[in-house]
Amino acid sequence: MKTGLILLASLGLWCGAAGKPNVVIFLADDLGYGDLACHGNRHVKAPQLDAFAREAVEFTNFHVSPVCSPTRASLLTGRYNFRTGVADVFGMATVMDPAEVTLAERLKAAGYATGLFGKWHLGDAGEHAPNAQGFDESLSFRGAAMKQYFNPTLLHNGKEEQTTGYCMDLFADAALRFIRQHKAEPFFVYLPANLIHTPLLVAPEFAAQFAALGLGDTTRKVYGMIRSVDDNFGRVRATLKELGLEDNTLLIFASDNGPCSGSKPLDRHMAGLHGLKGTPYENGIRVPCFMRWPAGFKAPAQVKRLAAHIDVLPTVLEACGIATGAAQLDGASLLPLLRNPAATWPDRTLFFQWDSGQTPRRGSAYAVLTEKWKLVQPCGMDAPAQQHIRDRYAELCRLQGRGERSLLGAPRHELYDIAADPGETKDLAAAHPDVVAQMKKQYEAWFDDVAARWFKKPAP
Repeated sequence: MKTGLILLASLGLWCGAAGKPNVVIFLADDLGYGDLACHGNRHVKAPQLDAFAREAVEFTNFHVSPVCSPTRASLLTGRYNFRTGVADVFGMATVMDPAEVTLAERLKAAGYATGLFGKWHLGDAGEHAPNAQGFDESLSFRGAAMKQYFNPTLLHNGKEEQTTGYCMDLFADAALRFIRQHKAEPFFVYLPANLIHTPLLVAPEFAAQFAALGLGDTTRKVYGMIRSVDDNFGRVRATLKELGLEDNTLLIFASDNGPCSGSKPLDRHMAGLHGLKGTPYENGIRVPCFMRWPAGFKAPAQVKRLAAHIDVLPTVLEACGIATGAAQLDGASLLPLLRNPAATWPDRTLFFQWDSGQTPRRGSAYAVLTEKWKLVQPCGMDAPAQQHIRDRYAELCRLQGRGERSLLGAPRHELYDIAADPGETKDLAAAHPDVVAQMKKQYEAWFDDVAARWFKKPAP
């Protein structure tokens, strides 16, 4: 089955090797929509990302899962994470089904050199490891989060290797070596940074840049880590330009979920969005996303249509002239919008859920999203691992004047005109019960579909 899908994918090539674009995906960790100057942040210093934002096509309405492993599974497969066997950020629920066909496998079958440098978080060993999922070269680390950012022990093609330096620099160094090694052939570089995830370990000189701004210690460290991400993103761009590869490289920058807050919930700029990482509110699932490919589409531009992590794989495949084959994809190629932001684009309904557990729970902590409406059911975050999210969210609500709101208790459904109210300030559920009922019905059908694998009865 898997081999067949890869073969089908390779049959759609429309150009020779010289015409294939290189693909580089740089995925930040816990970088919020409001963490960049282009979204109104007056404190953070990220000149490389700011420049890229000015030169790229920006998707201003781009959404991902509330937490990292689900986003990574969807980005690499074009499918909702529940289909892939990934439901959580801990335990076996982070391990992707090896039968899933990743973007790396599809590109490798089409003649690409493929490399992963950073956070994998979809299974470390055997058939689940990066090298078994389509990556020729990998430099990563075990599990959900690094604990040792300086001089870490990393996994180089599955084998432990002691390194010297700062983790973000090490991953970028390896990516740049890979690009230089494969500059004469098409390549795919997946650079999922572990920054700006906790623990907040950053070189003091980076955090010191924000000492005079009156920010709390946590936010200073967060913004210092963003500076490290920015520096290394700039190194990638500079290398592509030096080698004459920038024009024919599809370069994508995005984040895996929203911010985990700062020293105080309002200490970190949030661009007027509500919620935090782990919640289905906009600040948990709406993230920066920029794409640039000078040989493939004009830039700069802004695309305001609804887009998501599940769209990355079909977009890259179409850009590379690779057919999707018979695979069941949930995403859609964004290439028509990249080439013409005003292109006709059908309205769509997208779904996002996370409630922390080894098995998906129907009706717990989810969002249903269209161009106009957003239905949110925020309750169900009762796992011990979510205590910090619950505490931060309650504090955020108090400071934003939303009263004593909790992510615990009986389910509640909130409805927002998200096109007119991206800050989710006015709940319209009582005024539009028909819309609530319709979107709840859509959610139920979606959950039955994507979570079916979790509830199959064993054969007699």
